[in-house]
Amino acid sequence: MGVPSVIRGVLEPFVEDLKAREVVSGIGLFGSWSRGDAASSSDVDLLIVESRDFDYEYTERIELQSNFFVDLNYVPKRWIAYRVPPELDQKLYELQILFDRDGFLTRAKGLTLRIYWKPERVDIRTESHLVEADAYLSRARLALNKSDYRSVKVNSIRSFRSLMKILTEVSRNLILNSSFVRNLESLSKSLNMQSLCDDYIDLMGLLDVDESNAQLMLNSLSSAWKEMIGFIETNLSLARNLHPSVEAKLKYYGRESFLKGLVARVNSLIEEDPAESAHYMFHTLADMLENYAFLASFVDGVRFDYAAILKYLSESKSSPTKVYEESTNVLGVKEVSSQEAEETLKIVTESAKLVRQKRKDLISRFIG
Repeated sequence: MGVPSVIRGVLEPFVEDLKAREVVSGIGLFGSWSRGDAASSSDVDLLIVESRDFDYEYTERIELQSNFFVDLNYVPKRWIAYRVPPELDQKLYELQILFDRDGFLTRAKGLTLRIYWKPERVDIRTESHLVEADAYLSRARLALNKSDYRSVKVNSIRSFRSLMKILTEVSRNLILNSSFVRNLESLSKSLNMQSLCDDYIDLMGLLDVDESNAQLMLNSLSSAWKEMIGFIETNLSLARNLHPSVEAKLKYYGRESFLKGLVARVNSLIEEDPAESAHYMFHTLADMLENYAFLASFVDGVRFDYAAILKYLSESKSSPTKVYEESTNVLGVKEVSSQEAEETLKIVTESAKLVRQKRKDLISRFIG
């Protein structure tokens, strides 16, 4: 499959400019435009492999033309040339190679195609999802100890999503952010684990989402995001004191171009499936808040706490009040009782235990 004609004319001159940079070793198209399932509002995703020595993945967004957004996903060449981390598997699997300076990207793509659905590789990827789920679950428990019931629910749901990634993988499906729930509903039946999917949808409140309240969520999201952009622009110089990956995320999320593209994508999803749009907004905002709160806590001069982000934002002296208020609307945690927090944590803890017990058997049955 070649680069779709609808984006080729805009993309090719830009790719030629990238190829001229000495540090650029390889370029590839991945994501929805590579798979062939892009909507008109979909961003263009480019993998940019560089020979520079850095040890983290980061993304930059540019607007080549009005409403034509390109996300540049930078990774170091040594990640591709030697031992590919599991988080790059899907990008390489989907990749259409646009430039390969010395053939290493072609070799990595070929290897990925051969091993992507091998039981051993699925085991590695699902193990990383399980580690991620455990990390969020640990945060949820700590938030409960701090009586931050809103953060308990958000961290629990983020943990649950990582568990649902495991179900997606073992059913031989790709993880697609714009159709995550729709795919999960169908694949969970084939795995005979529909109850887990039902619990996840119920905890997120997706059954009650229609176009009207999805639009209200988007209004709150836009309001909170604009406040965060202003805060990030004011304090971005301080971000240099944070981890480079956090600084890169703030530069990515904290731009008007990102918000513009996000609103366009969510509006498109609302028309297709309001529940899917709500899921997309929840997890995009949760990731933004984690990085934003890191910066805000530095400005406040307090120690950053991954577990109790919402409690911190409700008390922050520097962060605009609207960030907290509108974010709780989007996340569906305006009011969370101690009982609801404990019940949510219990459900996700039991789900994690079940997935942990069944993971290898599922891989053997559906992959092996």
